[in-house]
Amino acid sequence: MITLNLEKSSLALKLSLEKKGLIKPPVIEVAIALDVSASFEDEHQSGITSDLLTRLAPWGLTFDPDQKLDVFTFSSGPENAHHVGEMTAKNYQNFVRKRIINKVPGWGGATDYSYVLGDIFQHFGHKLGAGGILGFLQRCLGGSQPKVAEAAGGRKRSVVFFITDGENNDKGATRSLLSRAEREGCEVYVMFLGVSNQPGEFGFIEKLGEEFDNIGFLAIRDLKALVRMDDDALNELLLVPELLRWLDK
Repeated sequence: MITLNLEKSSLALKLSLEKKGLIKPPVIEVAIALDVSASFEDEHQSGITSDLLTRLAPWGLTFDPDQKLDVFTFSSGPENAHHVGEMTAKNYQNFVRKRIINKVPGWGGATDYSYVLGDIFQHFGHKLGAGGILGFLQRCLGGSQPKVAEAAGGRKRSVVFFITDGENNDKGATRSLLSRAEREGCEVYVMFLGVSNQPGEFGFIEKLGEEFDNIGFLAIRDLKALVRMDDDALNELLLVPELLRWLDK
């Protein structure tokens, strides 16, 4: 289990932003969506995904007005998109084992993206026009009835770290949802972190990253090496030019 001086890591993130021309971090909400499908279980059980969440915790201290990150989990189906709760400086250590393993709906299922993305957009106040996300996903998915989280107040600028180890079964619905969000000006940046040592595993989300200005993609070939990076190296990896432009709007 990795231990982290959150204040020191938050300061390092602020300095990295300053070096890239962003003197004052904007006020944004930060969220994590974590794949809990069966193929990712070994990484969860070993503690490596908990270490990854630890390394992302400084983003909550740096950007979020309440100094927390909202954590969601997902596998397949609407019932398995789940808001776990808030990760803070008080509870971030070993978060996956304490709050997720064998505790969330859909543990060990397959993989859909659209339901949890819909939950996250709704959570941050982005209802996506007439009928909202619920009606939109019903139409995309042939009349299914996904359960979508209630909106949390007004529309909030947000960054989402979307962590998955494999591609999804609902590509059409995911693309449609992201297209609708772009048309309606939803201020949510989604950074997909694709964890796999297989080249070409994430063709779909790599294309999404090329297509949308508010979608990023990073292929993570060695997760153990990533969580052991020093702060400066990790910040350099995550602060891609597109995200920096989005943050500086």
